[in-house]
Amino acid sequence: MKKYALLAAMIFSFYFAKSQTLVLAKDAGQYVGKTVTICDSVFSAKSLDKLTLINLGGAYPKELITIVINKADEAKFPSNPESMFLGNNICVTGIVTDFKGKKQIVVTEPKQIVVK
Repeated sequence: MKKYALLAAMIFSFYFAKSQTLVLAKDAGQYVGKTVTICDSVFSAKSLDKLTLINLGGAYPKELITIVINKADEAKFPSNPESMFLGNNICVTGIVTDFKGKKQIVVTEPKQIVVK
């Protein structure tokens, strides 16, 4: 029984990994509405009253894409996301959206962000 569970987990992991599209942060605008994985450096981050913004590919206002974490979801992270990821290379997986002409990915779970 354990062999079948392990095999099923491996197949699921392989399928899930292959179903994500790896794109460059500068190309995020071409993938609005799609689930992608973007890997880049965290150049700046800011914690606001209702959310935390983490900027990839450049510091605000020249960021290529912003990761948005709502305050309600921050409690799921082992430490403050603003300081946890600043200065690191990370990969984030999620749906690319457009907010006032800027590209963003809203993160609701820590597993969406991987430090490289």
